[in-house]
Amino acid sequence: MNKANAIQERETRQLKRLGTLVDAVFAIVLVVMVLALPYPSEMQWTGASIWGFLDAHKQGLGLALIGTILVVLYWVQSNALFGNLARTDNRHTILALGQVFFLLLYLYAIGVGIDFPDDPYALALQSAMAGMVGLAAAGSWRYACHKRRLLSDRIHDDEARNLQLAFLAEPVTALITIPFAFTGRLYWDLAWLSYPLVARLLGRWKRGTEDA
Repeated sequence: MNKANAIQERETRQLKRLGTLVDAVFAIVLVVMVLALPYPSEMQWTGASIWGFLDAHKQGLGLALIGTILVVLYWVQSNALFGNLARTDNRHTILALGQVFFLLLYLYAIGVGIDFPDDPYALALQSAMAGMVGLAAAGSWRYACHKRRLLSDRIHDDEARNLQLAFLAEPVTALITIPFAFTGRLYWDLAWLSYPLVARLLGRWKRGTEDA
């Protein structure tokens, strides 16, 4: 086996280990988020009082719901991106670990938001960390796509660019919600509903660049 083949084989094994690590962190984050949810005491567990319990904790539960949806979306994206790579290298590994780092900070931000559901800085922190998770993933994918240095032969250049653009909808939406955190919790919640519009606008932009 020559040196080039040996390096490629090592980088292929490294990709598998990196993908396993990223998947494990996503799974742990989801489990911790579920365990952090408030739960009623035995005396509260009645048909009449459960709705009162949900109403009392609706803000924390809402934060956890938004966080869970985003984490699942990012996990799906991560699997799609890793599935189209042939190998990794040290720089790409560092960039991918940056996504893991911001994912853990996002988990921390959700915890702060649950403890302080009306604090605008807690809401802005959650939005910022959610955005950084997506931007870190986009950065690692952009690096992998440059001159097809890490891409699998199964994906074409156009598909790689489309993935790059399609996966920006989540982080862009998260960053859009940051200023709304300082206008009130309700407006911050509603700002997350801009996701379909952001995805649609990015889709139009993609089609416009293809036609140009």
